[in-house]
Amino acid sequence: MAAFSLIGPTIFLVSGQSFNQLVLTLGLIIIAVISGLTAFIFIRVFLNWLQAKLEGKRHLFRRAFKKNTGNSHANILEPDKVFLEPQFVESEGNLTTALFGSKNNISETLESEIICENLAAVAYLYKPIALWHGRLILPSIEERQPYGTVFIEVINAPKKYKNFIGKIAFVKWSTNREVQFFTHAVTQDINFTKQAQNSKKSGNIHPDRLNGWRNVGPLETLAGTRLEDSVTVMLRRPVIAINYSSSDRQELTIDREPVQIIGRLCALVSILQRKEADSDKFIVRHFNKRSQQFDGAAEIIRIPQVQPDKNGVARSTNHLIEQSPLNPDGWYIYGERDADNMFVVQAIEPRKIAQLIPDETHLGLKKSLAYLSNKNWENTPAQKGQAKRVLLTPNDATANASISPWQEGDIGIVIHSFGGIGGKKGERPPLGIVTGHFAFGVAKVVRDRFTSELRFDIEYKQVYAHNPDGIVAGSSKWQSYMGDLQRGWLGDRPVCDIICKLDCVCCDYDFDGITLSPLTELNQQLDIMMARYRSGDGTGASLVTPATSCVQDSSQAIYATIKKITSEVESNPQIQDWLKTHPTDEQTQRFHQLVALGESLEKVLMPLGIVRPDWRKNSRLAGIDSELKKTFFVGIVNLIKAAISYRTMLPRRTQDEIAKIFLKQGAFLWIIRTNQVGGCDPDIEPIAPTGL
Repeated sequence: MAAFSLIGPTIFLVSGQSFNQLVLTLGLIIIAVISGLTAFIFIRVFLNWLQAKLEGKRHLFRRAFKKNTGNSHANILEPDKVFLEPQFVESEGNLTTALFGSKNNISETLESEIICENLAAVAYLYKPIALWHGRLILPSIEERQPYGTVFIEVINAPKKYKNFIGKIAFVKWSTNREVQFFTHAVTQDINFTKQAQNSKKSGNIHPDRLNGWRNVGPLETLAGTRLEDSVTVMLRRPVIAINYSSSDRQELTIDREPVQIIGRLCALVSILQRKEADSDKFIVRHFNKRSQQFDGAAEIIRIPQVQPDKNGVARSTNHLIEQSPLNPDGWYIYGERDADNMFVVQAIEPRKIAQLIPDETHLGLKKSLAYLSNKNWENTPAQKGQAKRVLLTPNDATANASISPWQEGDIGIVIHSFGGIGGKKGERPPLGIVTGHFAFGVAKVVRDRFTSELRFDIEYKQVYAHNPDGIVAGSSKWQSYMGDLQRGWLGDRPVCDIICKLDCVCCDYDFDGITLSPLTELNQQLDIMMARYRSGDGTGASLVTPATSCVQDSSQAIYATIKKITSEVESNPQIQDWLKTHPTDEQTQRFHQLVALGESLEKVLMPLGIVRPDWRKNSRLAGIDSELKKTFFVGIVNLIKAAISYRTMLPRRTQDEIAKIFLKQGAFLWIIRTNQVGGCDPDIEPIAPTGL
């Protein structure tokens, strides 16, 4: 990496020199790259050998330790005595004790009582997930409508439009100027390249149904990315609904991309016990809003065991889920009823991680920075099955360290990353580097419908490459991206979400009628990135590259946001006059803080002080290859681009760098860490992403 930081600027300095000097410089670059990679491989081999030696000694020590102490689970639960690796015990009883503790009063045998099997008796305990909710349907090429309109099977609608439910309606874009700019910017002809075809052969899912189509819009790529019509979404308000009674045609007009969700209904329950051995039926107790306890109606639901992937790892498991440390606080369950009127869970969300009560609080800038650097991912394997909420504040003292700084309606920026899967069935990362994944998102503090307490509502902005799981690039609610039993990451990966609370970013500016919104601008830039990823910019393929495209391209959205806001302010005399005549105004102070934040972020995004050409023009994305002929020179150029923005190559490094900048600018940071939460798969363990 250091080699790149020295070589990168050289390329640009020789542009005016002779051809011979250019050839000589390229030769030196090639030698440096080969030498660096060779040295790295030898160092990695030595470290693996040394780790194996130390591992053998650690196991000898562990066996001696067990002879003296027995199988007490206290050693697992006390941080000072925990091992770096989780204890794997052969018997199921010991495994339960080691991971979840010896007793869990929620999972004790259910006393004889009436289990509600009457749908009407428990119907009021379930609530619709969204006001406007439906399943997107891609029209056939003969049914295509102008401007990328698609169909939607309406699952839920406001009371005024209940007649839409169960109908197939059109979803179309607003004619608003900004909306039309967005749709035209990402509308593409789609023709699969050789790279897309090769990727399909390796098992990745690409938008086959769109191949060969002209002028494909963002709604069509959202509906048609998977091989079947299975993308379910909520429509953001306002939604303009028109019912043409004469033709029995319904239309819904929107001005923002829909958000991916899963399930029809939601409830809040705690799991009491499995109904029968080897059954996917569980007895649950609903939350009682009056008592604020899980002493409501008891009901039998299904939590299906999903099929494992090609590596034998299931995204989630119902094994021992009733004994999870998070079970006493309850689960939001998302799903729908089957033909027998039994509720079938499609996604889960632990109530604990959404609550605004920190498990730890670290005061002061120095301690907060130290936590991010050294403690956030510490002993990750030993945290299997657990979750933690941590508040970091740059202030040295607060009135009450246990009180959350969040209030209803507050908005924060989410910085998301996840790690790897270890254990018997785990991944085998190249050279031991666990890259993981990176994304931005938005978190809003809302009033919970079941408990009336404040909680986070998290929406990810996933710049996500085509993959074998059918995860679709776009806006996704937490329960869809993380909690989905079939596709989510809650159960098999360690995840870190850092929510940043900083008013200079999350609040709008009003300069005598001229409104600027950094958060809105960031959302628009990410919407463009996500739509381009779904189509592969017309190639049909968005794939992870050596430049770790999800990080590079999400970072490009930040860069574009900073430059656009700065440019608008510098070019507008009215805004400049307002700032000069209101030097002490709170809004002026916020704006100066935003400028300082932008300058700090640029140093991370462009550590060498050189703007990537593809970022300046916003023409190409790291995760999308064009039809340019692959040559050695093109490969070198791509490596140089990656080197110019090397601090945004690895997800964990980028997350840490950006979070520290927010912290230094005075932001509160709220960290949510989960480690393979839900049921227990003894053959996997959570592995922290590589930070370098």
